[in-house]
Amino acid sequence: MGADSETTRRGILVAARGVITERGYQAATFQQIALRAGVSRPTLHYYFGSREQIYDVLLAEVHHAMVVCVADAERKVGLRNQLASFLESLQRWSLEDAHTLRFLVAARLEHHRGPHRAEAAARIFAAVHSFYDSVVLKAIRRGELPSDIDAAAVADMLAGLFWGAGFHAGFLRGRTADDDAGGVARQLLTLFESGLLESPVAAPVDA
Repeated sequence: MGADSETTRRGILVAARGVITERGYQAATFQQIALRAGVSRPTLHYYFGSREQIYDVLLAEVHHAMVVCVADAERKVGLRNQLASFLESLQRWSLEDAHTLRFLVAARLEHHRGPHRAEAAARIFAAVHSFYDSVVLKAIRRGELPSDIDAAAVADMLAGLFWGAGFHAGFLRGRTADDDAGGVARQLLTLFESGLLESPVAAPVDA
């Protein structure tokens, strides 16, 4: 019974994630989720008391995965390796479960266009942007980036590239044979190396 119960619960979450991603949180209904999951409304209510509860559980799962990705990336040495690790995590999400990546990007859009502001969603976005803020500031301190660079602007640019790459991998990848999330990530890293990291900053010399 326990295994069956968990299977049903997982099936409801997967169905809800699909409905919310396709229709948006505001337009998603319990009835649509129940139909997608193949369960009755009473069964759905047995597992989840509200649509908001389902959404928060889904967001909490993504937040947990994001925290793991950030921790893995921050353990790398050097800005290039940290950025590569984070982009590789995005690629893995795309390859293992594109629906989760689609849900992440959709949640980002939903957070800004609708009246519903989920705290769990805000934690995800904060984790992404805090990661970029942190690695850029550390890169400046290590001398990988010029000391007079606009750290906030660079971090915002990197975050923008992350969300753009996420949209491409989640919604556009696979429409043609040439679509390749890994290729996009490699091109981004090439741009970093020939742009942001094109010339090392000399270490300060004591007078």
